[in-house]
Amino acid sequence: SEEAMNAVKFAADNGKFTAAICAGPTVLADLGITTGKRATCYPGCEGGMGNAIMVQEAAVRDDKLITGTSAGCAIPFGLALIEALRGKEAANAVAEQIVIR
Repeated sequence: SEEAMNAVKFAADNGKFTAAICAGPTVLADLGITTGKRATCYPGCEGGMGNAIMVQEAAVRDDKLITGTSAGCAIPFGLALIEALRGKEAANAVAEQIVIR
């Protein structure tokens, strides 16, 4: 919706975290949020990523932008979100509790 797109753009423009996984990063690209930033998306959606610097990783953080490759990468994506919001120690604690090695 236009209202949701405006809210995401407002957040990015005002230094807030923006995050998307799977094909969702293409929406961020449509808004210009990924321009010149390292990002990832679902394989095959790269053409919709505009001028992002594409990276082949499960989850990618570039400053306030966090992107994930697919639902199969939800755990690394979630840990990247935790690290961004609560720090590396918190992300490591969660990874240990869910037995990610």
